[in-house]
Amino acid sequence: MTSSCFVEMLQLILVLVMWGDPSGGMRGPHHPRGHYHHQPRSDTKLTQDTQLLRDVEHIKEDLGEWGMSQEAVHKMTPEEMDFHYFKLHDFDNNTKLDGLEILQAIHHTIHKEEEERASHEGEGSGSHNPDTKSSTEDDLPYFIELIDQVLAEDDQDNDGYLSYIEYVIGRQREQSKQEAVKRSLHNHESTK
Repeated sequence: MTSSCFVEMLQLILVLVMWGDPSGGMRGPHHPRGHYHHQPRSDTKLTQDTQLLRDVEHIKEDLGEWGMSQEAVHKMTPEEMDFHYFKLHDFDNNTKLDGLEILQAIHHTIHKEEEERASHEGEGSGSHNPDTKSSTEDDLPYFIELIDQVLAEDDQDNDGYLSYIEYVIGRQREQSKQEAVKRSLHNHESTK
């Protein structure tokens, strides 16, 4: 089987699995109708999207199912939030995220109830943000592109997985770059 045929078959399977059910099979009992989480932006790498990775409400809901108190979640450091986000989406407990687990994490985070979306679109609110994507079948190539970017940049041993160490190093590397840019801009403005 050629690699392009394999990729097409994988995409078809993903579409059928992820979106075959109207709820996407993603909304558990802890996700009531009309419940929204952050949506990834096209201009931010997934592992750098702090709002996505540290969605306190999302993590609080999921950890609450594991018996962790809301108070304990609110006391977490940013590093602990990152760890729990990673661990919550490592479904096979191998301390690595594969593309499907990352896709599941994205879909879980941005899920919406179809009726809610239809009712909002019917209102003509005009509040569509072009930098965000809704969770539809049409977005699968977009999500795959985001995931491929993360794996290409952060999967240091090229095994097709993002280990927790690679995840942390990738986040730190990008944060260091962002801080260097901020310092450079600050230094440039202070010399004026």
